[in-house]
Amino acid sequence: MSVQLLRILSRMLSWLPLRTNQAVGAALGHLAWRLSSRQRHITEVNLKLCFPDMSDAERHELAHQSLMQTGRQLTECAWIWHRPVQQTLDRIVEVRGQALLDEARASGKGIIMVSPHVGNWELCLLPLSRQSEFTYFYRSPRQPGMDDLLVGWRAHLGGKPAALTASGIREGLKILKSGGTVGILPDQEPDRQNGVFVTFFNHPALTMTLLSRLAHRSGAHVLFCVAERLPAGRGWRFHILPAEEAISSEDLSIATAALNRGVETCIALCPAQYLWDYKRFNTPEDGSRRPYA
Repeated sequence: MSVQLLRILSRMLSWLPLRTNQAVGAALGHLAWRLSSRQRHITEVNLKLCFPDMSDAERHELAHQSLMQTGRQLTECAWIWHRPVQQTLDRIVEVRGQALLDEARASGKGIIMVSPHVGNWELCLLPLSRQSEFTYFYRSPRQPGMDDLLVGWRAHLGGKPAALTASGIREGLKILKSGGTVGILPDQEPDRQNGVFVTFFNHPALTMTLLSRLAHRSGAHVLFCVAERLPAGRGWRFHILPAEEAISSEDLSIATAALNRGVETCIALCPAQYLWDYKRFNTPEDGSRRPYA
């Protein structure tokens, strides 16, 4: 799909009331389910790996709900990227764990806000950037032209982008050491040079070391945040959760294991709202055949 068409569709989706917007997204997710799409296949593989003790019927229902929630996330992003900021803020009906963030800020140390792919992770930018200066790491998309488009949309929510490059990482470390706040998505598969294999739902997963290295070198606080989607277009519930101290360990195996346990805790808040159609286990530790083949 061309960048220009995405721009037009995004604007059109933003005109819909939130409940209608999310219904469109749910319909897209249901269609992906009915068509036995690649997204459905990946979702079912991931759920079988992560929840081997769950019954087939339970996994079947969770996979279906997950695809519809992913569809809602897709369309509602257009809503929050284009609507007036105050309209979106008004839909954040509850914040749980605000005291953790206030305490971390009062310490004067840097803060790493960790946003797994749960709920609407894009929305995490907005309330955080309204409370203090906020820089977020991002990975440039492969499609030409999408980089500028996404950065422009996210600028509406606040925050300053920092690319996941050597210079961007140095800038992020500098911000943390000066007491600033940096955001990062923790559950994308890195390359082998920047990751280690540790368990994620009791299955080996190549896990990023960047977050833990930043935490160790800067002495920053680490907190998780999740924007949970509420039913019937009511809005979102914002969660701030503590990370284990081990997430800053110099031993990267210990640190990344703590990171994955934190992501699991976030997923437990709303399991169907996790991005289960991402190939989280795409690189097998033993070099065997990929589970999504």
